[in-house]
Parts: sequence; structure tokens; C-alpha cells
Amino acid sequence: MVDIGDILIGDAPGDEVFLSALIEDIEVPTGEKEKFVAKIDFSTKAKNITIDCAEELDDNAAEKYVYVGSAEGANSPQWFASSKTFSYFLTETIPNLVERSIPEVSDICKKILDDYFINIKEYLLNSAQLTEEEKKHLEQRIEKKYTYFLDVDHVMVNNGKRLTQNSISQIYKNMLGKGKSISKIYKELREAFTKECKDGLKNLTGLKPDDEIGLYVICVDGKPLTSYPQYVDAVVAYKRQIKKGSEKTKKGTKDGNICYVCLGTENLSFEGLKKTKFKYFTTNQNIFASYLDQSNYAKNITLCEKCLSKLVAEDNFLRNKLKTQLGSFDVYVLPTFVYTSTKLTKDYLENLSLNITNSLNTAWNYRSLEKFKEDISNFLSFFNQNHYFLLNLIFYKEANAGTKIIRFIPDVNPSIFDKIYRATFDVCSLYADLIGNDPSFKISLESIYYSVPIRLKNRNESTEAQRLLNIYDAIFSGKRLARDFLIENFIKAVGVVVYGKEGYNLSKFIENNIASMVIRMVFVMKFLEFLDCLEVERGMDVSQMNLSDDLKSYIQQMNYDEPKTALFLLGILIGEIGAKQYLATKDRQDDSAGHKPILNKINYNGIDRPKLIRLCSDVHNKLRQEKLLPYTEMIFAEMKRLLDKHIDSWKLDKYETLFYILSGYAYKTQKVILNASNSQDTSN
Repeated sequence: MVDIGDILIGDAPGDEVFLSALIEDIEVPTGEKEKFVAKIDFSTKAKNITIDCAEELDDNAAEKYVYVGSAEGANSPQWFASSKTFSYFLTETIPNLVERSIPEVSDICKKILDDYFINIKEYLLNSAQLTEEEKKHLEQRIEKKYTYFLDVDHVMVNNGKRLTQNSISQIYKNMLGKGKSISKIYKELREAFTKECKDGLKNLTGLKPDDEIGLYVICVDGKPLTSYPQYVDAVVAYKRQIKKGSEKTKKGTKDGNICYVCLGTENLSFEGLKKTKFKYFTTNQNIFASYLDQSNYAKNITLCEKCLSKLVAEDNFLRNKLKTQLGSFDVYVLPTFVYTSTKLTKDYLENLSLNITNSLNTAWNYRSLEKFKEDISNFLSFFNQNHYFLLNLIFYKEANAGTKIIRFIPDVNPSIFDKIYRATFDVCSLYADLIGNDPSFKISLESIYYSVPIRLKNRNESTEAQRLLNIYDAIFSGKRLARDFLIENFIKAVGVVVYGKEGYNLSKFIENNIASMVIRMVFVMKFLEFLDCLEVERGMDVSQMNLSDDLKSYIQQMNYDEPKTALFLLGILIGEIGAKQYLATKDRQDDSAGHKPILNKINYNGIDRPKLIRLCSDVHNKLRQEKLLPYTEMIFAEMKRLLDKHIDSWKLDKYETLFYILSGYAYKTQKVILNASNSQDTSN
């Protein structure tokens, strides 16, 4: 990670390069949607705040107002004068700026604190609007960040208007009346106070604070605090945060401490590591400290001032440029440069980062195969004889003040994206040959996401999520997967949809979409075969089977053996019955319209041998009942012949048995749908 920081800022002695690496990206909306900068301007001449939202948010706003995010850590004092979080300005930013002792800036903020803020505990205890019963909850300990509140009772906004409809005392009374927890009364009060202030801000400006205001900036007498050089110096010093000499002795090192990156011995620090937001290490547990003593964490890892600055710069770059989202997973994509024949530049790194995230996002869900190929070609142009690098995929979730790594996939060769494109192209061509021309069909990394059920509430920790990540790990690392592992998860996904279970990642599917869901799963398995993540099975000889050429070709391409072919043909017969039942009910005006009662014969939890025998009997009876037997006699005969041959020594488990039956049903149903669609297009 320090290597990327070295590209960004090198060994430049000045603060400007380091500061530019600290500036965080702010998402600027495209199209007709707009966001604005809200300048909260305190006057030192009159007790009045002007809230100006005339400035539209643009790509330069972050740099212009020195936006470096928030202070790291859940309990860190928030003192930055530009923020995305309005609540900081209402309570803690001004008091914390006073405590920072920043030349000129802190003196200005001291006057603002005295004129515009109140000690909330003292204020409410002295309030005549509160009863003694209501005041008794205020005696508990108050955290420092909740000590001061903006005095909205006496401070006017935008020339004589109030920011809040209710007084602070009334906000407190209303909060108690709603039965809010009183164990952390001041935290609850700030949340209620912030909500009231946001409502007032919306009324004053006509803008939704969470949706239409992209950045808040503190100003005093029309001048942003972020424009003071002393403030900028304080931000840079805070981000560097080196306690010079804190790990040195007269001989240069203390207990042999060195920088774990460059092996230097000057200006070593462990505390500075806490200033990174991507925290993948612990800093507060004795069991990880040397000799089980937290004061000895520095013996585990220390960095010098230069390397720490590079790490902080890279940390910011990682979150700004190398972050993406795959389904419900947050992902960092970190390149590791193995070899470069020329010096890398910041521009090169930014272009590479854009192409890395574009390639991953395209492989996840492409718009067209042509665009997919173009994005991959652009990305691989960076991977040449002059620059050899590998990618590290970090699936993570934010956890309090740290980062919990859910899955780490290291040393991914960039050529995997070309392999994914080729596998995608081949599987789409195969689908067109076997099923038909369906413009809506595509297979991508996203297709796998919608084939494995995940409980979204605890998606990162759930067992299902780890199973899904096992599949992605295999794709990017070139590992093999077990076919029965995939099928079990696919069937569980089908069960979630059929039984209408809520809270999963499969909400886009409904019960009558089972066919398209299953056929996609079938071709996901071919996709994994093309990627060499699944072993290609040995199929049966279909040349002597009494079936249509289309069916024989499909069975051959899928490499089905005799038991799987029998199940596939049974599924086709179910599809025939379902199609007949659909036509008979589609014009009804009630809930039974388009209903297929034959599907009720299927146990979606899995089908064992006895259930399979019973299902075959039910299907045969339904074929007679629907007068379909004369048209399906050959398929039924081949199915029965193969099934009778293997039923006494049946080896497929209940998930596999169900899956291959559903694969036949899905094949038949998709063919019927596509034929109907093509017929309608022809008639038009």
C-alpha cells in the first residue's frame, strides 16, 4: 500500500502534494439532478447566521473547501470545517476547533462558541419549561461531544428566522414523550435536535439536507475557515501526526524499533497508523500487543514520518479511486506492482484505477458484449511489458472505527478479465444455439450473485455469503469448485423464491420466473466450466436415442449422463404439462390465471428416490389427463428406460435430482416462451 502512496506523493518535502492526496472525492450528480454547498456563515457583528446554498456542487468543491472526510475513529473529536455531516456543526465542530489551538482560527471560533453555543446540560437544568421529574435524567454523565449545542432559541438565521420550530427544551420534552432511551440521554437529544434542525434547514433553503446538499462549510463573516492557511497546516499536521522522537533514544532507536517499510530509524510512530480509515489491524486489544501490554503496540509495527504520509495518501486514494460495490458487497481493488520499467506517475495511477474499477464493474454486469470487450481491452493495455502488476480484491465492511475484511483474494492476474469475457461470449453463443435468440439473456459475475441466497440483514457474516465468496474466490484464483456444492445452493435459492421467503437477495424474482432463474443457473455452470472452475463431466452417447436433434444436441452439450438425462426428460414432460395448463388458465380473471398445478407436485426442498418414483407416476397420469401422451410418447419412453435402468442404484442426492428435473422444465418453458415471442414478432 505504501508503494501507491510513493507514486502519489513521492518524497516531496512540501505539504501541498500531501494535501492534494488527502482530498476526498465528493460524488457530483449527473444529468438534471443537482447538489449544493451549504455555507453556514456566523457573523461576529450581529448574532445572526446566514445559510447560503447558492453554490452548486462541482468537481472542484472538495479541493476548494479542503474536504478530507471526518476525523478517524468513532470517538475522535470532529473538528474539520467542511463536512458532509450537518450534526457535527450543530454541536462539536466549533468547540473542538477552539481546543485545537490553531493560530487565529481558534480565537475566531472562541468568539463564535461564546456567542452562538450553550452548555446544553446547564441550559436545560435551568430551563423553566422543564419539570423536576424531566430534569432528573440530565444528571447523568455527558460525553464531551454532546456538551455544546447551537443556541437556536436565541440565534436568528437568514435575517430574523428561526432554525427550529420548537425550543431546545421542547425538543427535549418531545423526545421524552416518545419513550426514547434515557440511558444515553444526550446522544438521543442530539439526534432529535439534528432532525429538527434539518427540517428547519429544508424549510429555509427548499433543499433536502440528505439528498440535495453535498457539503457543509463553516464560514465566519463570509470567509470559509478552510481558506485560512493556519487551518490547512493544522489539517496536514493532524494527518501526519508524528510524535517526533517518541520512539527514539540517543542511540537512534528504542528497543530495536525500525520502520517496517523502509527500515529507517528516524521519527518513528505507531500512533500515526490510527489516522488511516482503512483499518485492517487492531490497536486496542492486549492479546495482540507485545507482552500483552497495549503500550507495546509499537513493537509490533511502526512507521517513519515519510512512510506514514505515503500510507495515509494511499489510504485516501484507495477509498476514492479503488472502491466499488458488487451486489451487496463493498470491495477494494488494490494493485500490486511487481515490475515497472518506467517511473509511474499519479496520472497513470488514476487512469489505471479508473480502468480497474470499470473492468470489474463491467464483468459484474455488462451492457453489451461489445462494450465488455472494449472495457477489457482498455484495461489490459496497462498490463504490458513495461508494467506488470497483480490485483488484490478486498471484500470488507465498515465496523465501528475499523474495517472488517470479509474475504481477501490476493494476487489476481489481470488477464482473468479477458478469460471472463471469452467465457461470457462462449456461453451466450451456446445459449443462442441451444435455446434460441434471447436479447435479455446474459451471464456475468452478477448472475452468480443471484443464484446463491444471502440473508441481507447480516449479509457479510452469514454462511451463505461465505459460500458465494468461495465461488468468486475460485474464479479469480483459478480454483476448482464442487458441482454438488453449487447445485445445493442453487436449489436453496429456488426454494427462497418459490416459498416467498423475505430478506434475501432474490427479491427481483417471483414464482412464475422459476424457469428463467433455473436456465440461468444451468448456464452459470457452463460459464464456470469455460473458466476451468468446474470439471467437465463425461456425458452419455445420444446417437441411438429416439429424440429430436435439438434435445440430443442439448444433452450432448451439457454432458449429461444417463441418470441426469432421465431427470432432464422428466422435467421436459413437466414443462409440456405446465404449458398446456397455462394456456387453459391464462385468460382467467382471478389469482389462478396462468397457474400450473403440475408444479405443486414438486418438493422444492429436494427429491429423494421414493419421491422421484411417485413424481414419475404423477407425471404419467397428468400426461394422460391433459391428452398429451400421444405427443410425448417418445420422450416418456426414453425417460422411463433410463430411469428404470438406474433407479435401484440411484446415486444422485435430493438436490441434484431436483435440479436436473427443473433444468428440463426450464429448457422446455424457455423454448415455448421464445417461440411465442418470435411468432408474435413475425406476425407484427
